Amino acid sequence: MNNTKWIEIFKAFYYDVECSENPTLSKIHIQWETKSTSGYIYNDSTWTHFGVSMEDNKEIEWLKIYLTPKNKQIVLDILRKIHVPGEVTEDAVFVYGYRTDVDYI
Repeated sequence: MNNTKWIEIFKAFYYDVECSENPTLSKIHIQWETKSTSGYIYNDSTWTHFGVSMEDNKEIEWLKIYLTPKNKQIVLDILRKIHVPGEVTEDAVFVYGYRTDVDYI
């Protein structure tokens, strides 16, 4: 997936949550983690770290966003608008950086 899509994801979640552009989203904590191509898994409680090195995302294998009853529809609506490669499980959504064998959300 290209850097533009990663930046769109970061902006959708970071700006809406941290800057309160979306009042509904700003009240919901959305937990996430990423896995690098080297196998390291990083998680954080804010979207700030996800956007730290947004100029180069070649090492992101996947982004996992945990789904809850409160955030599920909002998260899926945002990702559908961005149109990213991934899959939805019962409790999470995975956005893939390199897989081409999955559908788009």
